[in-house]
Parts: sequence; structure tokens; C-alpha cells
Amino acid sequence: MSKEMSRRQFCALGTASAVAAIAGGMGMANRVNAEGEAEQAVKAHAIGDGNVNFSQEVDVLIVGAGISGMMASIDPANAGLNVLIVDQNSMYGGDAIYSAACQMCSTAQLTKEERPEKYSSPEQIREKFAPYYVGNEAGLDRTVLLQDWTGRFIDKMHYEWGYEFQPLRESPYHQAFFPKDGLCTMKSEFDLINEKVTEAGVQYLFRTTFKTLITDENGTICGARFIDKDGNLLDIAAKAVVLATGGYVSNQEWMVRYAPEYAYVANIISGRKGDGIAAGVAAGGVLSGMKATSNLNPRFEAGHMLGTFYPLIALLPNGKRFYCETAVHNAATGCLNAGFYEWYSIWDDVAQNGIDQEVILHAGEAVQTCNSIEELAEMTGMPLDKLQETFAKWKTICENQEDPDFGKTLFLQELKPPYYFLRNYPVRYKSLGGLKVSDRMEVLDANDAPIKNLYACGCTAGTEDITPAAGSGMLLGTTLVADYVG
Repeated sequence: MSKEMSRRQFCALGTASAVAAIAGGMGMANRVNAEGEAEQAVKAHAIGDGNVNFSQEVDVLIVGAGISGMMASIDPANAGLNVLIVDQNSMYGGDAIYSAACQMCSTAQLTKEERPEKYSSPEQIREKFAPYYVGNEAGLDRTVLLQDWTGRFIDKMHYEWGYEFQPLRESPYHQAFFPKDGLCTMKSEFDLINEKVTEAGVQYLFRTTFKTLITDENGTICGARFIDKDGNLLDIAAKAVVLATGGYVSNQEWMVRYAPEYAYVANIISGRKGDGIAAGVAAGGVLSGMKATSNLNPRFEAGHMLGTFYPLIALLPNGKRFYCETAVHNAATGCLNAGFYEWYSIWDDVAQNGIDQEVILHAGEAVQTCNSIEELAEMTGMPLDKLQETFAKWKTICENQEDPDFGKTLFLQELKPPYYFLRNYPVRYKSLGGLKVSDRMEVLDANDAPIKNLYACGCTAGTEDITPAAGSGMLLGTTLVADYVG
């Protein structure tokens, strides 16, 4: 960025608070030169904020160190751009690093190689999803695009970077890839991604909270404002700003407005208030796809994810089963649909002693144990007669290898004491929708024109799951190289 910038006016764009009420003011914009001296101050319009004082400048400024922001950083840094990732947390990984890490992907070469019956080409993806996008060709195109980049992410991890995903196991989700060490061990993948990020020369700045975008007197994005760990304002100039701050699941006002059916369900995620989305709107962007997500989660992932690989039954407080336990994401919504707000997940030593120890550890003392159906009834409050009836029916299901109630076909195996169980309840854990972006991940205005120097990826750009978020970041990385190198 040239010294010409120091003689321009700047504008700091407010985020969530500014969307509700934007207060204008006059300030002074300073820029620190290479010698660390303040250059000539100029007048600046500050929307909801005061003076703009750039203390650092980079080529690419990525707001958010989750999987999309990390993946977006690698190609531009390898191409010689100065890339900085800023995050409010103390380490990289965002929400996904602690997730169950079920990475759905049917378009990877690795899928085709290891599980060909689950592989889909882009053309097959288009055909499969076409019925859901009647009259919305652009939406169908975007789905095909992100599914394609989802496969590229899995293939990059495996073929290019040498990551060994968990070997294929019996489960209902053969199109899903899991971390090598089991459920809830996504950190092993993030450590590898971080290795590639740092090898490329990307810098991190942690414990620094995003506040606003900054524009020059022409309204062009030229940086962002943060609050550092000591509470001081920090203005960073950039040629390109990437919003990768996640979704808005912990913004109660937005949940009431855009996803009212889930607004009063417990929230397990903090710090996802949609600040990056709001900043994009304040800069002229528009919202897209704001609605309730496809599913809810249980408070404790062990209570449904163990059903992916092991015998497990889930019972309502009345002692009755209520969903197919291998269709894990039907647990929380199924509980609500049945008119209850809690349920019990029950398993035995097969799951308790399996390889997926981390997901059980995440539940901590919530996991309890008992040695009989009678003890289970006493500890949970479920009616003993209903429990006895359910366990007897489950025995018959296992003997016949047929589940007439819910169509479960895997892990039809009797549970043997000691029993392990936990009380679960539905929680929201992700949002759907965000900033409208182009197929190059440029933030678009109301006329579908790209906002210069402003990009978004991951949940900020409306993705819902881990692998599309990662793929969107990779796609954006190629865009940044095309736009700012050469």
C-alpha cells in the first residue's frame, strides 16, 4: 500500500451495532510509516468509531482462524503475498476443532478409490440436487461448485499432505471421512493444516477481536479495525479483507429473526454473533439464505455419534425409542418432534471400550453407569415397566435383525450390563445463511456486483458444514492469487 493512502480519508464501518444504528462522525486518519513514525493526519469519516490509525499493513487480512480462513491463506501466501490471520480466540481451529468431525464428501478422488459406491461426479451432484433447486439455477450451480471443492479439500489433505483418515468402518455414513484417531479428534487435522499455513509464511494474531471494516474516501475497503488483548484499538491496512468469522448462532436477536423455530433451543456455541456478516452488510453487502439449519445437536455428542459405529439405544423420559439411532442427526429434532426436551442415550462396553474415546471424554461426568434395568430406571426416573418393555422389544429386534418401528439395519445387538448412559437435550450449534457471495467468494452488493477488496468464506458466506467451509476457503485462496499476484 503506497504513501498515497496516508493522504486519503478513511471510514471505519461499524458491525453488528452499526447495522442497528449507525452514528457518523469526523476523525483523523494516521498511518505509521516504515520507520514507525506517524505520517500526516487527514480527515476521515468514522461510522460508529473514532480516528483511524494504521499501525500495520498486509496484502491479505483474514478475519477468523477457522478452517475456511486457514485454507484461504495458504495459496496467496505461497504466491508471495503477505497474509495475516486475526482471531479472537487464543488458537486456530474455530468451532470445528472440537466437533465430532464427521466430514461428508462424495466428490473426492479418495471417495472414488476407497468407497466407489458413494462417489458422485459434479454432473451426478447436479442431477441429484436439481429437484431441490427448481427455478434457482444459481443456487444449484453454487451447490455443485462447493461440493466439487469439498472433494478437493479431502484429496489435498490425503494425497498432497499425507493425512490418513480413519479406515472405513461399518456405519451408515460411508461417504463421511473421520479423523484418524476417532470422533472428536479434529485437532490432528488442524495441526497439519496449521503446519502448511505456517510453512507458507502466514502470520497469526490471536486474542484480537474484530470490530469494523475500514474504507477510504472512495468507499473502497482498505483494512479493518480490531480490539487487542489489552483493550486497545488496532487498525490494520490491507489490499484485501477476508471475512471468515463464522455464523450467527449465538446472536439471539438474529436467531429470533431468521431461525425462530430454533431461537429458544439451548445454544452451545459462544462468540458467533455474526459480526463478520454484519460488517459485510455495513459495507454494502446483502444477506442470503438466512434460515434455520438442517438439524440440531445433542448437548453431548457421545449421545448420538456413538450410534454411528456402535450399538446404542435412545429413549425418551417415558422409556420409549423415538428415532433410528444410526441416523444420528435425527436425535435432537426427533426428541422435540416427540414433544420432549430431553432423552437418554444408552450403550454398553462395546462402545465404551471402542476407539472413539475422545467423544466420551467430552461428556465427562455426564456419563453414568448402572448394572441393571432396575437401576437404570431408578437413576433416570424412566418408568421401570416401560423400560422392561422397551428392552424386551429391543431383544426381539436383535433376534430378528429387523426394526419395524424405525428401520434400523446396523448394530442390532443386545446391550449387556454394565450400561452406560447420559441425559441429553437439544442444542443449536450452527447457523445457516450469511453474506451473498459470487462463485469467486467475493462479497456482492444489492446489484450482485462484487464489493472491491472484500471477500467471505465458510459460515460467513453461508456454508453449513466442515468440508464445504474448507472448500470455500480453498476456492477463495485461488481467487486472491488471481486478483493480487502478478
